[in-house]
Amino acid sequence: MYKKQQGLTMISWAVVVAFIGVLLVSALNVIPSYLNFFTAKSILSDISTSSEVKGKTPKEIKTTITKHFKMNNIRIPVKDAVTFKNKGASSRAGYTVLLKYEDRGKILGNLYFVTAFEHEEEFAP
Repeated sequence: MYKKQQGLTMISWAVVVAFIGVLLVSALNVIPSYLNFFTAKSILSDISTSSEVKGKTPKEIKTTITKHFKMNNIRIPVKDAVTFKNKGASSRAGYTVLLKYEDRGKILGNLYFVTAFEHEEEFAP
């Protein structure tokens, strides 16, 4: 009589462990990109409601955003990633600030990831 096999063989376990290892390494490399984005999004929300940018020009607002990104160690190129649109016919109506950028990083060997982020924030005059 034959014995019924129970559980995984050694090779099956090796495959499962390798798969979980690749997922873990991928997650550890991608998670910082998302943390940077959520921190940047939070900074834009805080700045949009603060009196620090009331009545300022887009250039001055970009300088403020850059300063806050540096304080929080966010490595997003504000010059390229942040754009402004007037809400109305004039700058007195306020601005819509668009944060749009891609983050790239290495996972393993020649395997890379690309994450694309986009967020809009309304700035009152």
